[in-house]
Amino acid sequence: MSARSRWNRLSLAALGAGVGALLAAGLLFGLSAVDLIGNGGDRYSDAGTVTGFGNMLEALPAPPPVPIPTPTPELPSLSDAPLDRLLIPRIGVDAPVVVLGIDASGVMESPHSPWDVAWYDFSARPGFEGNAVFSGHVDYHDVGAAVFWDIRDLKMGDEIQVRLADGTLYRYGVTALNSFEAGAAPVAEIVGATPNQVITLITCGGTFDSSIRQYSHRVVVRADRLPELPPGEAPAP
Repeated sequence: MSARSRWNRLSLAALGAGVGALLAAGLLFGLSAVDLIGNGGDRYSDAGTVTGFGNMLEALPAPPPVPIPTPTPELPSLSDAPLDRLLIPRIGVDAPVVVLGIDASGVMESPHSPWDVAWYDFSARPGFEGNAVFSGHVDYHDVGAAVFWDIRDLKMGDEIQVRLADGTLYRYGVTALNSFEAGAAPVAEIVGATPNQVITLITCGGTFDSSIRQYSHRVVVRADRLPELPPGEAPAP
């Protein structure tokens, strides 16, 4: 099965079938095995561990003009305030967002903290049309489990929130969870433009090679934009 054919939308039934069924389908690769992720000592990643992908200069075509969506009663007005925090209530993530890009070698830069989440400036801005791409570490040297340790446990419909510095809140619902071999992933499809408003979260998975301090796979979560909540209704706890 090619990496491209594995980039599919998971059904609610597939998610409900549990980790065993996902493993059988080839969508997740030993994410909870202690000998693969976070085994302590030099098995943990660090600031030099790539949380995204390389070869980005080849993977990303020239960006098209960014369409500006018209605010509707369902979607809040656009804001150009700085991104502040990324929240995933079900797994307890409430993380500061840092802005990163692509280094001179064409590799997505990685957060320098186990608790930060990177938003990539080559991707769409949350609240606008397109694909807003984020990444974070799954574990970290001298820390253990890091900010995205539990994203492998997300389920269909789980809410992800992006909060801006002015208080604007954008909400997204999980629609897909996949794992790809880092060197064979359909990078352009994962981080490239989309016609609708989505966010993509990326972290490490698979086996950790301590000689190069890199993981073999990437865990990828895709989530679609949700309508604005009715007045007085609080977002998911």
